[in-house]
Amino acid sequence: MRVISTPEAPAHTGPVPQAVLAGGWIYVSALFGAQARSRVIPDDARAEAEQLLANLTAILAAADADLSHVVRVGIVMRNLQRDRPAFNEVWAERFGSHRPARSAIEAADFGRQGENARYMLEVTAYRG
Repeated sequence: MRVISTPEAPAHTGPVPQAVLAGGWIYVSALFGAQARSRVIPDDARAEAEQLLANLTAILAAADADLSHVVRVGIVMRNLQRDRPAFNEVWAERFGSHRPARSAIEAADFGRQGENARYMLEVTAYRG
């Protein structure tokens, strides 16, 4: 197993890696739409989704992969009905015709206290 890390995406404050690579599989830890250096989460749902997928792209690149390697995504949204349309627009733009398996659930509380992120992703990719 190899830990994947990049300064181009926000790091976790605790003992959690951004991702790990094992046997060709890339497992991305809980990922948010915060800017890498400032850790600021955009005020707008679409901008947060764009930042979130930019963070994912950066982590995958650090593992010599890209969005076409993604096989499954689990999404947590603070308000599924309100924020899913903006997320889906950005998703379609970034992933194009690639369609990894995906699930989405709503949760009222997740992430760091006070950040109020709209989205959190857990991603599995395969580089084979």
